[in-house]
Amino acid sequence: MRLSRRGIAIAVIAPTLLATAACSNTSSSAAKKSSTLTISVWGVNEDIDSIKAAAKGFEAANPDIKLKFNKTDCGADYAVCKTLIAGRNMSDVLVTGSWNINQMANNGVLADLTDKMAADGVKTSDFVPVVIDSDKAAIDGRYHALPMGYNVQSLFFNTDMFARAGLAPPPADGSYTYDDLREWSKKLTLDSQGNNAESPKFDAKHIVQWGYDNRVAAASEPGFEPVLWAYGGGVLGGDGRDRCDLEKPGTAQALQLLQDMMWKDHTAVTPQMEQETPGYLRWIQGHVAIQQGSHEQVTIAAQQNPKLKFDMAALPKGPAGNSTLIQVHSWAAYAKSPNADNAWKFIKYMATTGAGKQMGLIPAYKNVAAGPDFLQAPGEPAHLKEAQLDPAAWPLARSNIDPKGVLSTVLGQDGFGPALGDIITGKKTAADALKGACAKVDKILGS
Repeated sequence: MRLSRRGIAIAVIAPTLLATAACSNTSSSAAKKSSTLTISVWGVNEDIDSIKAAAKGFEAANPDIKLKFNKTDCGADYAVCKTLIAGRNMSDVLVTGSWNINQMANNGVLADLTDKMAADGVKTSDFVPVVIDSDKAAIDGRYHALPMGYNVQSLFFNTDMFARAGLAPPPADGSYTYDDLREWSKKLTLDSQGNNAESPKFDAKHIVQWGYDNRVAAASEPGFEPVLWAYGGGVLGGDGRDRCDLEKPGTAQALQLLQDMMWKDHTAVTPQMEQETPGYLRWIQGHVAIQQGSHEQVTIAAQQNPKLKFDMAALPKGPAGNSTLIQVHSWAAYAKSPNADNAWKFIKYMATTGAGKQMGLIPAYKNVAAGPDFLQAPGEPAHLKEAQLDPAAWPLARSNIDPKGVLSTVLGQDGFGPALGDIITGKKTAADALKGACAKVDKILGS
């Protein structure tokens, strides 16, 4: 399962558990070298099957190494890894992500792969820059993982709905604005009598087709963060994401736009609607014209509504430019694995020679994404390259790295959470809700 399809809770584990985890793996007799390599994998069955399929090439080339796949949330959720470590059940290899790799590296859980990369000629230049950079740990500037693949936030739109509204498709390269998006959404939102949101007869209580869905309605960072960045704002800024950007003017402007589309224009999916049926499913069912999401929506649409006619475009411009959020899944080795050499062999293969078709992600290695594993795969939208591949080179394309391991707390009830809740439910304007937000965040950051 890709991260954007579910919320990954980054739990704060009690100090006693951390201490137990540390002590449990200090003994050299805790684990013995083995020809069997254990690999923690997570996600839906299709995700795990894709990993196993990609690994068959490794098994054929290394018949002396046996692979054992363990289905567990370790890697998606760091807390699960800590429990495995405490019980001396940690796998040799795991799939981690840009959202928690720094926490694991900071705690010494992940092996440093930098020297092995140099020795075997694995070059960072062979990967998408913003993706490989997410595997460089903030604590030491060294690589503690190699990319499996990545997701990019893009715009999905129903081509039939645009045609019926007399609208041209959104420019695939993102050469349009959030103001354009807002105006389209008004024209694409329809009540039960066929009136759009611009009509004086529009009945906001009986909407049958919504113009827009952004996962801000679910308080999801991949939903709102690209919009904040495009407006020159954000939650955490700075090279180390160690500066509060919540009180920047652009943050309030972006969040006010999203609030207005929900509660003033009545064109966007609201939190209550999101709880009843997630907005992306409403889009797949043909009840929403435009949604912001990642490539997995293509797969879900093919499975649940193969007759849906849609295309993709890069996200629009804000005052600061075009921005998108990138989520990275990576292969990493447990630092105390007794099978370090075999773990590295597997990781190197899966990130390079075996790259592609893993967990439905965009391959990050060389030009694999431009081939049959992604861009040339059957059933893909017409403008996949412009919407998914090209934005990775944008100056404001950023991954959801968390160098200080505080983002879940910052987004929670002790930080930004209450303000965001007031904004998306329409209780306060964005500017009013964000007053004093940085004081709370600075406390979490230790500033």
